[in-house]
Amino acid sequence: MISIRRAVPLSAAVFALAAGIPLASAAPRWERLSWTGPTDTTMTVTWTDDAAGTGQVEFRRAGEPDAASVPGDAAPTGSGDLDNTYPATLTGLAPSTEYEYRVQSGGEWGDWFPFRTAPAVSSCEPIRFAALGDNRGQDILGLYIPSLQWDDVAIAVAGEAPLFTLDTGDFIYDGSNTGQWPPEMNSTTPLSRVSPFFLVQGNHDDGPGEGPGASFNKMFNYPLDGPDGVDDYYQFVAGNVLVVGLSNYSYSFDAQIDWLRTLLEAHVSDVDWRVVFFHTPVWSSGAHGSNENDDARADRLVPLLDEFGVDVVLNGHDHDYERFHPSRGGYGGEPRVWTPLPLDGETRGVAEGTTYIVTGGGGALANPIFTATLEGNARGSNHLNFVLADVEGGTMRLTARDCGQQLTSWASADCSGELETIVLEKESPVCPTAADADADADAADAEEEADSSPPDAVPDVPAEAAPEVSEDSPVDAPAETTTPPSSGGSGCGCRATGGPGAGLVILALGLLGLVRRRG
Repeated sequence: MISIRRAVPLSAAVFALAAGIPLASAAPRWERLSWTGPTDTTMTVTWTDDAAGTGQVEFRRAGEPDAASVPGDAAPTGSGDLDNTYPATLTGLAPSTEYEYRVQSGGEWGDWFPFRTAPAVSSCEPIRFAALGDNRGQDILGLYIPSLQWDDVAIAVAGEAPLFTLDTGDFIYDGSNTGQWPPEMNSTTPLSRVSPFFLVQGNHDDGPGEGPGASFNKMFNYPLDGPDGVDDYYQFVAGNVLVVGLSNYSYSFDAQIDWLRTLLEAHVSDVDWRVVFFHTPVWSSGAHGSNENDDARADRLVPLLDEFGVDVVLNGHDHDYERFHPSRGGYGGEPRVWTPLPLDGETRGVAEGTTYIVTGGGGALANPIFTATLEGNARGSNHLNFVLADVEGGTMRLTARDCGQQLTSWASADCSGELETIVLEKESPVCPTAADADADADAADAEEEADSSPPDAVPDVPAEAAPEVSEDSPVDAPAETTTPPSSGGSGCGCRATGGPGAGLVILALGLLGLVRRRG
């Protein structure tokens, strides 16, 4: 059994930062998994140590005594506790298989930790992945304060046992400041050492410089298959899911969009689901808004997503949760058309367009309030959050976990709640399944709703499915959102604490954050 715990107590972390005391230990640390090759037969292990030289990874099938070994040579990472980074790629693994590994550097061994390889490409085995973003801390009058909740959120995600985790960016406040990385790496490690952790750059994560010289690129190892051969943007396939991470803040986004087209063309028939994630949201009611008015970018990107039927786009940047009804258009000269899911109170069915989700509640100072300002909004909340995606054949279940309202849970996060669950369904050419036993009933329900409702009306949520509302409930979109005509066709067991004046403290920090917000 793996013990998951805070790497450094909160009070000790704050004291150490204030006193300039290093948070990292001398032993191998910050194990982080990723894929730089095939997801079903390889695994890349990266870790940090203050010792230079050659280290190694031992790995074995779970429960077996014999282990193989792969060497890894250290590369200098930066000043302070970033020290040296060791990468090693394990090859010849079996798909959908449990392994365990440990790392060695400087003559010291770390503990054994588990990982699982992905199913073979185009396999129909169920997989689960997680997504979140904006887990950074805050710069207050020149002092970096790590997120007070990210460690609890990371532990909660790890407890959900995702095959991999996507982070939409803003991992730290200033990527060029090497002193800010250690506390966030400490908090991330309980997740990254057991689940491949894929980060894309937010507006706070860049520097110093661009590409291999940046701290982001030195700390993480991702596929180098884009035109620029860098970790900033990448793709991989796990089972019947294509995942593409893009970078809003480094390299040419136009070139990345061209590259995305080649990927979508190459994976027309070997995957069922296409997921794209990057930092700046296409649609958002939050403080930054949609695209931050970069319409030229959206004019090229959104028509491409529509053309190839990208299913889900995951973004961050705004520190909240927001989901939009599946939509097409809105940029590139096409009118925006959004169409709610047809079944179960707009929470299930075949999506007519892309489902856009902002999941920026990983631990950064949350927006004090959330108000749905955009048409097409389906759900919104200013609570801390992360998203789980369970994929099986032609079904993707998206569950938004509720990690609490930051103003009332200022020093920890309890992720045992749920904001919502939706189910996307589609014909599955890669993973054909027997006809849904409820398909006829679903069709009859949809026909009955269409016959009994005025044109373009939004179906009512059944009374038994309506959420109980209290003064602490997340804020939902207005009930009378306009819908244009269709275009066709675990709790983590974390504690929740607070204290006198906690709300005032976080409100003050939030105001400071808004004043000092970059980009």
